[in-house]
Parts: sequence; C-alpha cells; structure tokens
Amino acid sequence: MDTKEILSKIIEITTAPVEMERRLANLSDALPQIFGVSFVGIFFWDPHRSRLHLRFANTEHPLLLAPAGLTLAEVPFRDCVEKKNPVVTGEDPSSSRRENAAGPFSSFPFLAAFPISDEIFLYGILVLGGEALRPLNPEEKFLLPLICRQIAATIRSGQFSLQAKRRIAELSTLYSIGMAITSTLELDELLNRITLTSAKILQADGSILRLLDEERRLLKAVSSFGIDESAEALEPVAFGEHAAGTVALTGRPLLIPEVKKSTFPLERFPHRVLSLLCVPLIAQSKTIGTLALFSYLKEGQAEKIFDDEDENLVFTMGSQIAMAIEHAIMLRRTELLAKEKENMVEELSLLYHVSRSMLTTVKLDQLLRIILTSVTLKNHRGFDRATLFLVNDQENLLEARMSIGPRNEAEAETWRQEFEQARLFSSDEIFASEMETLPYEFQAGRIRIPLDEKPSILIKAIREKRAFNIADAASDPDVNPDILSRFGSKAFAVVPLIVKDKAIGVLAVDNQFTKRPVTDPDMGFLTLLANQAALAIENSRLYINLQEVNSQLLQAQTRLIQSEKLASLGEVVASISHEIKNPLVSIGGFVRRLDRKFSEDSSEKKYMGIVLKEVKRLERILDETLSFSKDAAAPSDFHDLNRLLDDTLLTMDIEFRDRNILVLKDFSPELPSFFCEPRQIKQVFINLFFNAMQAMGQSGRLTLKTSRERQGEKDFIQVAVTDTGGGIQADILDNIFNPFFTTRFEGTGLGLSIAHKIILKHKGTIHVINDPGVGATFLIQFSVAS
Repeated sequence: MDTKEILSKIIEITTAPVEMERRLANLSDALPQIFGVSFVGIFFWDPHRSRLHLRFANTEHPLLLAPAGLTLAEVPFRDCVEKKNPVVTGEDPSSSRRENAAGPFSSFPFLAAFPISDEIFLYGILVLGGEALRPLNPEEKFLLPLICRQIAATIRSGQFSLQAKRRIAELSTLYSIGMAITSTLELDELLNRITLTSAKILQADGSILRLLDEERRLLKAVSSFGIDESAEALEPVAFGEHAAGTVALTGRPLLIPEVKKSTFPLERFPHRVLSLLCVPLIAQSKTIGTLALFSYLKEGQAEKIFDDEDENLVFTMGSQIAMAIEHAIMLRRTELLAKEKENMVEELSLLYHVSRSMLTTVKLDQLLRIILTSVTLKNHRGFDRATLFLVNDQENLLEARMSIGPRNEAEAETWRQEFEQARLFSSDEIFASEMETLPYEFQAGRIRIPLDEKPSILIKAIREKRAFNIADAASDPDVNPDILSRFGSKAFAVVPLIVKDKAIGVLAVDNQFTKRPVTDPDMGFLTLLANQAALAIENSRLYINLQEVNSQLLQAQTRLIQSEKLASLGEVVASISHEIKNPLVSIGGFVRRLDRKFSEDSSEKKYMGIVLKEVKRLERILDETLSFSKDAAAPSDFHDLNRLLDDTLLTMDIEFRDRNILVLKDFSPELPSFFCEPRQIKQVFINLFFNAMQAMGQSGRLTLKTSRERQGEKDFIQVAVTDTGGGIQADILDNIFNPFFTTRFEGTGLGLSIAHKIILKHKGTIHVINDPGVGATFLIQFSVAS
C-alpha cells in the first residue's frame, strides 16, 4: 500500500460518521497491518496527574484494565511526552532487548512513540511495538507524524462535540434542578432535594448544604447526602473558617480538583475525599449559605474530579437554589405565624388549666396521672389512649411508668359519655382531684426498652429529640414489633419530654377506637403539653432530690453534733482517767503483795480475791475509757475485710466455745480491698462480738455476712453481724452508740461508742436493724474508692 492509499484510508477512518471512540478504535486496529507491527496503542495524557492512560489498542493489553495509568518513570519514551519528540528504540539490529527489558513493554524489542499534539496541546502518544528489531523507513517517518496530527484533530473535534453536548447537558441540568427546587415550598423537603439532585447531576458521591446563622455567624449543615450524620464535616462552621466559611466570606467558589495535592485546610472532611467543590448561595446580593460537593477515592472504579466547567455550572445553580430557599423560608415563616395565631388562645387556655393542676402536687405518680388525663380529655384534640415512658439513666432503659385510656370500645363509649357530662376545668381547686378519680386505665404492662435498641421509634424519639407521627405502624421499620403487639395500634404518635435540651421520657398516644387520624395541629398541641409536663416531672424529681439532700444534711448534722460531743467528753474522760489510774496502779500493786502473804484457806485471802477482781474491772474500765478518749488511728493501707474478720474470730474462738455460740460465715469471695487501719477494724469487730455474746448469754448463733453493694454511683463493701440475743429494747435503741450508756452492771457503755468512732474515722457507716424477740443485725459499710 503506497503513501497515498495509506493517507486515504487514515482519513476515511478518522472522518467516519461515528463516535470519536469508535474511530480511534478502528484506527488502532488498522495501523498494525499498515506498518507491520504486532502492537499499536493510543495513550491519552492526563496533565493533572502526569500519567499516561492506554485508551485504545489492537490487542487486549493489560494496561487497558489499569485505571491508574503509567507514570513517565515507567515508560521508555519520556521525551516523547516532555519534549514532543518521537522516540524509537530497537532500530539497530545489533542492539539487545535490554532497552525495553523493564515495565509493560518488555515483550517488544522494537518500540516507536510519536506525540499526538497540535500547536497548543499534547493529547497523548501513539505507540507501535514489534517483536523484531527493525528501523523506520523514510516513508514511515513521514506518515506517522501525519497520522498523529489526524488523531489529534479527531480528538479535538471529539472534545468540541463533547463540550457542546456538555453545554446542552448543563442547560438541561439547570432546567432539571430548577424544576426540582420549584416543585416544593416545604423547606425540609426542598433542602433534601437540593443535596440529592445536585450530587446526582454532578456525579458527586456526597453533598452538604449549609445555611448561615447571621446572629451567631455560623454555617449550619441543614441537609446532606452521602455522608454519616455524625461526621465531623456536618458540625457548624464559623464564618470565614474552613472551606464553607471561606466561601461564604469571599462569595467566590472554591475548587480543589485533588485534595491530597492542596494546602487548603480540609481536616473536617473524611480522609477518602478525592475532589471538592464548594459554591456560595447568594440571594439578592447576600450570601445565605453554601453548597459543597465532593467525590471519594475508589479502588478499581472511575473517580470524579471536578473541573472549571463543574464550578461554573454549580455556581449558576447556586443562584437558583438560593432564591428557592429564600422563598421557602419566607413561606414557612408566614405559615407558622398564621398557625400560631389560630391555635394560640385555645392551646394557652388548656395549658393554663393543666399547669395549674400540675402545681397542686409534687408527687410523681399524681403528676403522671394529671398529664395523661389531660392528653385524653374530651376535646377536639383529645386522644383515646396515652402512655408515658421515662428514661432510667442508671439502667440505660426507657420504662413505661403509667398508661391511661379505655381498654375496649365499650369502655371508650362510656368514657366519652362521662366526659361530656363532667365539668372538667370548672375550677382549679377540683381539677386535679377529678382527674385522680377517673376510673379507666389502660394497662400497658411493665415495658422496658434498652436505650440502644433498634428498631424502636420510642428510642428514636429520645435520641433525635423530635416527635413522630406514625400513620402505618405495621409497615414502619422503626416500630418495635413487640411493642406494637402489646398496644395493637395501627397508627400512633410519640413526643419526647425535653428539659434543658435533654429527653427525659416519651409520651405516646393513639386513637385506637375513634380511628381519628393524628394531624399536624394535634402534634403541635401534644408537643406543647409534653414540654410543660417535662418541666413538672423535672420539678418533682428535683423536689424528691432536695428531700434526700435535706435528709442527708440532717444526718450529717447529727453526726457532727455527736462527734463534737464525743470530742468534748473524750477530753474530760482522759483527764479524769489519768488522775484515777495512778492511785489505782498503787492499790493494785499493794493488794497483790498482801494477797501473796495470806494462806489459801484464810478468809483474808477470799477478801483479797474480791478486791483484786474489782481492781482488774476498774483497770479494764480505765483502759476502755482511755481508748475512747484517744483519736482513732488513721487508715494506713489496703486490707482484705474477710481476712480481718477471720483473724478476729480466731482470737475469740475460746470465748465462743465457752459460751456455746455457733458462728456462721457467709463471706463473698470477690470483695475488693479497702483502705483501713487493721488493728482498729479488728477492735470494732471485737466490740461487736462481745456485745453479741453478752446479749446471747450461754448459747446462740452469730452470723457474719460480707458482700459488695451499690447505691446509685456509690460502691461499697458491707459486713452484717447478726445475733440471736432477743434484740434491743425500742426505748433505748437511739442511745446505743452514746458513750457510757449501758444496761448491764458489768459493762462500761463504751464498746459500741468506740466501734462507732473508729468506723466514722474510716469514713464508713454503721446501722442497726432490730428484730425484737429474735435478735439484732449491725450493718457496717466501707467505701471501695481509694
């Protein structure tokens, strides 16, 4: 085939009335036969990434399936790209194949690369590969640049055609998004349509629409697509900061084709974001928000990189979007104002009476009954049934606390008749009492729902702090089937009880028997009443907490007075005891010397024994008195409570055996250590055990039980000491821890006082549970915290 025929065939292929891709594919199939080579490839040049991509080849080459392309370091014809010069290797038959030994072209000893370019742009390169070394003849050197020029013209005409189609598509896009955003004036639906439609039109993976809060100078995300709702990218952005804030401040679009190559701070966006485009939304020369579009990195898939054309298109779309949002916001404000005026008098009147009734009590059960009866009153917004759920923070549960309403249609009819005759709201004084006497209650059972349960519309209302109107409960995926089976509701509504931006419960209502649908005005009334109810419930809880705090303060005051009294008494006792001890020691010494001088059968020996016994008793009383007057030693280290009890029992084993007292132990094996002074703790147990032995006499049963307990956030270990000594007389129960109080002739009245003092020093507590006629139990608690 001569030169003329070759050029004629090339022109015929490149000017055929088919798509550019088809023409180039046909050309790559024809060139191997023309030039006698085994491989022909047309590579496109990507100037943004500096990579070559094989787009067309006469064979199924692996590079056709490599979307990443080739860098210049991976090809042997770098000068062809950088300098637009032809590169030929393997022309000399004496050369080896080592020039192309590495990389994807190692199977071709002969390679020729020619630039596909015009006077301005480099579109790519044409590569010919042969399996035998051969030189290019003059005719081939003449034809190949001409063919490359023709390919460049084909690509350029294809791009012009593509640009024309793209322009038409842009106009169609503007029309489509205009239709989408003007087809609704409901603000939330409009915002969602904007993010969804704009992302689909621009082939983006996600979008974020922000509106400007002018008072706080913040851009808040009001709608998003393709991104997790909890993502950091959806957090409010300060005016002038980050991508959205910068665009809102400057009023100019921000285009970042490749995020990884940009120095712009984008730490709020996910790390896998590839390309970003953010435009301002300007209405009447005023920026009202921003629209951001982004694409993700995708392994093995086509990736979207935004360009200038995308920027121009989205910027134009932004004007339409801004005007639509402005109109929707104005319409919403007008509708809300009209609705508020329409319902204000009726709702405020009802709310006033209900609020007055709530003020008549602080008891939680009464409040719940008032709330539920108010919701089900015979008025045009009254519901058939209502159930109130409260959050249990300690157990992380949502619990049904009370339900009210008829249980069947017959009760519903009777209830309606009674309500028509009742004079509810007749006076504030009787309103609450009338509610308490209403006979019908719907029992929902003890429903307990974990706060992390899915699906659950009740939990969703708590989590999202918004009301839900479920028109078809059976088909709604968020409705818990178990709850649905208990209530049997076909349609219902739930409203969260919110106090200080925290949901404390949920109010659920339905019209199971009247079948009246729950409307938007009903939801507004229910929300208003729920807010008032939430405040009343919170006030009731605060009152209960205040009572508990007052009780704790009274106990603390009592302990403080007791401590001061013990301290004063201790000082007096210490001074007196020291004055008595010196002569008592002398008396004891002389009596013991005299005792040794008398014979065992003399009457004087008997008298000396009585004196010695009383001297020992006085010495023991003095020892206990001095021990009471001293400050208890401070805790020194961590110790095992069970071991301390065992050690104490071992020292008193003989006394228990002599008195025929059975000791039963029930020790928890998993008790944590606690911070204490061991000798002092043993003294506590010795005093309690002696006290129990004196109460039981010559027989009985002493039970010791240790356990780990928890009350609220407090964690402590507990030991219970239970005897069978008949209990404590009721008239002396309040005095058992007072010093020197005793009902026994031989006692000092200091055993329990010393134990009480040591326990207080260890920041513990001791209580007595009295069972008259049976015995007494002393409960001792120590904090587990270090």
